[in-house]
Amino acid sequence: MSAQCETAAKKAGGAEMGFFERYLTAWVLLCIVIGIGLGHFSNGTFQAVGALEIARVNLPVAMLVWLMIIPMLLKVDLHALRGVTQHWRGVGVTLFVNWAVKPFSMALLAWLFIGGLFRPFLPAEQIDSYIAGLIILAAAPCTAMVFVWSHLSKGEPHFTLSQVALNDVIMIFAFAPTVGLLL
Repeated sequence: MSAQCETAAKKAGGAEMGFFERYLTAWVLLCIVIGIGLGHFSNGTFQAVGALEIARVNLPVAMLVWLMIIPMLLKVDLHALRGVTQHWRGVGVTLFVNWAVKPFSMALLAWLFIGGLFRPFLPAEQIDSYIAGLIILAAAPCTAMVFVWSHLSKGEPHFTLSQVALNDVIMIFAFAPTVGLLL
């Protein structure tokens, strides 16, 4: 059984993971702890950084998001994008889950857990805001993380780019009506 697992890991690229990828969870936790510590001891600095925005978009966050997706974008051969149409089933499943399942199931879970189960533990005047926040988060697929996880799993960059681009175009038109319906 372990030989089969090892073979599957090699096929998935698991044997080739570098030090950073192998301990990604530890790095994320370390960054969270460091961020909380720095925010606690240098609150004024982080308030100033948080104020750096244009059109209500935080500039440091925008720069860091681009920094996350650049490695994936550098692998894309724009001429090879024509071959992505052979993956139409994968694109269809992604779109169905992102727009017909996820926002509605997340709204249901928000109403169930925040509006019901955890209601006694939360400030009554903020319950609707928590539910609205979860619905808004669920209705917008996280584009940057799709690139990062595809890169880490050695995914096919053209397929990833086409899915993200299509999802982003749909998000422009479907986000507001979906959120409006659920809120």
